Amino acid sequence: MKKNLQFVLALTLGLATTVSAQDWSVDSRTRVNSTEDAMSTDQRVRTSVDFGGEAVSAHVELNSAATLGAVANEDFSLTVREAYATTNVMSFASLTAGRMALNFGSGRILGDNNWVADNGNTWDGFLIGLNNVDFADLHVGYASTNMTDVYDATTMYLNAAKDMGAMTFNLLYVNTTEDVNTTENTSMGLDATYAMDNGANISLGYYTNENGDATMDMDLTTLGVSYGVNEALTVHGGYDMYGENGFYMSSGSFGNRYGSGMDYTSFAGFEGTDMSFGGTYAMDNGLTIGATMHTVTSEDEAVDYSVTDISLGYDLSDNSSLNVTMSTSDVDAANEFSKTWIALHIAF
Repeated sequence: MKKNLQFVLALTLGLATTVSAQDWSVDSRTRVNSTEDAMSTDQRVRTSVDFGGEAVSAHVELNSAATLGAVANEDFSLTVREAYATTNVMSFASLTAGRMALNFGSGRILGDNNWVADNGNTWDGFLIGLNNVDFADLHVGYASTNMTDVYDATTMYLNAAKDMGAMTFNLLYVNTTEDVNTTENTSMGLDATYAMDNGANISLGYYTNENGDATMDMDLTTLGVSYGVNEALTVHGGYDMYGENGFYMSSGSFGNRYGSGMDYTSFAGFEGTDMSFGGTYAMDNGLTIGATMHTVTSEDEAVDYSVTDISLGYDLSDNSSLNVTMSTSDVDAANEFSKTWIALHIAF
């Protein structure tokens, strides 16, 4: 464990001994993976605790993951996913230091990849937040990773978010320098939404990544619309257009079957489109039903496939919920596969 993380853990434990726990949460997710020939079940449990108040607070989250039914214990892991402390600076800014999961904008460029079994994406560093209502909410951060001879990199990022009533904007800039490969990546993302008076919400996204090699530069344009038919029913549609070299970033939240049958890693290096449509229906008894269908096509037909996601959610109480997502996809040319996620969330 790196020295900076050890320091943060010591600081967190020190805070924990001086203040009482305010709230905690537990997330349990079970995923059943099925193909024509085999079946496996992944289990992930995350437990988090928050301490402190408005002046100083701390957050610790543990992540345990295992493949159920595995013969050996080598499939089980227990890691510290997050451990950070936050302090308020004169009610104008906040300073956070430690290991943290980050989500900015849509999460295409910088996201926590929350649905994977392991830690997902976390960053060791610090984050400064400036809240200026007249201009924008600004976040400036620095993260460092040092795995000798494997991956040694520093990341600096700037995010600006603005709420203008019916319109919202989010602009993200990320620069990563890798010392081992002596490469530099620059990413930018723009997200915008507009809420119309008739109940429709329009969204637009544009994302780029440059790494010094023009033949590998990536870009993505996304268009989306959702419409509230009534208080219970909402329908939505989307159209994602991937550039000549595709678009996929491991630092984002859209990876290998991100909580659905979609495999966004298939767009690494391929130009194509993802057209989706679906809807959700929320009942008065706390039950929510949703369905989304994707049609993925590429210029060279290398990643053409379809996906259907069906979800059921139920609010067990004010502080607990249960969600089941069932996905089928023919992304694998050899056979059709299905995945089922069962998620339980409890918080106090």
